[in-house]
Amino acid sequence: MEREKKRRRRWAAPLLAVLAALSVTVGGIAFFQKKVLEVPYISQEGSLATGCELVSATMLLNYYGYNVTVEQVAERTPKGSLKQTARGLTGPHPAERFIGDPHSSNGFGCYAPVVVSVLDSFFKEGGEKQAQNLTGTDLETLVRSHIMQGRPVLVWATMEMRAPKPGKSWTVESTGRPFQWVAGEHCLVLVGFDRDQYYFNDPYESNGMVPYPKDLVEKRYAALGRQAVAVTDRP
Repeated sequence: MEREKKRRRRWAAPLLAVLAALSVTVGGIAFFQKKVLEVPYISQEGSLATGCELVSATMLLNYYGYNVTVEQVAERTPKGSLKQTARGLTGPHPAERFIGDPHSSNGFGCYAPVVVSVLDSFFKEGGEKQAQNLTGTDLETLVRSHIMQGRPVLVWATMEMRAPKPGKSWTVESTGRPFQWVAGEHCLVLVGFDRDQYYFNDPYESNGMVPYPKDLVEKRYAALGRQAVAVTDRP
């Protein structure tokens, strides 16, 4: 019996060493680690046909205890439309306003600065939170700095991570510069990760929480300019 115990102890140390080696960390994240936040899910189906950004923002607000609806978020969102002029199609930049009607299938969407403004309009009414534009931040950093700290992140990519295509073009009224919409643009809530996948609350077609391969997400995230928004404590 004593010999058996010694044999077990002799194998225990090498086994622990192997396990430690397998648990290599990258940027502070364990290689085999998995973490998924419980974020209330909302579908855009039947409400905001093209308002994925606003539905995702509502999920974020609900997660932080703000009992608001997608319609309340939509009401606070600045909107603009495209106009046909002698110079061609003109309109706002999606970083300035939501382009079109989020209730309509003909709407376009908006970019991170608009969502930050809408979120902050709720936070300024009370609480100690603020929206933070994290555009340009790589996904591993988002996971390490926010998901690991219990903070979900809004991420711009494409619907169901399909390949992006050139969309409609117009001249931005405020700058006179051309702009081209990315067809299939989509906003989701990054809620977790594991070794090979990122997990999202995807408002599109009641998809629920879905995993997508990390390398695919990286490509689609880059195609939309690495736009991201999180909620942090106000300094």
